[in-house]
Amino acid sequence: MPGLERLLAACEKYPIQARTRKPWGGAPAAGSFLLGRSFDPMLAALYSRVGGLLLDSGLYVNACDEQVNGLLMANEHVQRHWPEPFRSLLVFGGQEALSYTYATVPNLADAQGLQPVVEVDPYEDIYAVPVASNVDRFFDAYARYLELIYETPEFRDCPDARPLFPNEVPEIIAADRTLMSMLVDGRFDFLMFREGVDAQRTHEEIRAWIARLQAAGT
Repeated sequence: MPGLERLLAACEKYPIQARTRKPWGGAPAAGSFLLGRSFDPMLAALYSRVGGLLLDSGLYVNACDEQVNGLLMANEHVQRHWPEPFRSLLVFGGQEALSYTYATVPNLADAQGLQPVVEVDPYEDIYAVPVASNVDRFFDAYARYLELIYETPEFRDCPDARPLFPNEVPEIIAADRTLMSMLVDGRFDFLMFREGVDAQRTHEEIRAWIARLQAAGT
């Protein structure tokens, strides 16, 4: 998983603490199911290596070890509280102290079983936006984000000026050409354009973000 390796290398190079948990033999394996949803092969490879990950930048991968199965707990929460079609997602991480979560989309798996990654915004009217075409591309994108922050003096020296991942770094997300192709084909529309009280405002914000992605990718 070169994307994961790039992320861990960035943590070593820059002042970012990466805390890992010991892997656990009871973690889901490739080809298995979690609460009826196909478990992504790259997530299985990740959990065979670590039992969870927490960066002091805020990114975390849910714990899944002998002490706590946060992966299962997070997805049980999804089953109880999220509406369809979000119950079909498989949550694996998020941003610490925030409700934004990262999840794979089992029903958009490619021929190798690799699933794209979305960021779920559960505030007010729930929706999700695509972030990467697979789990390792997600780690690669986040590594590039950290590189941008720490190689740009105004971001490195002023945390308040730092862009937010993924919404404010469209050039990083748009570099994933497979993801962009899926986005243009409307594969993620069922997760982005939802009905609700603030649907019109949310749809306008999503369309503006898609336009920034497309501009960044040209």
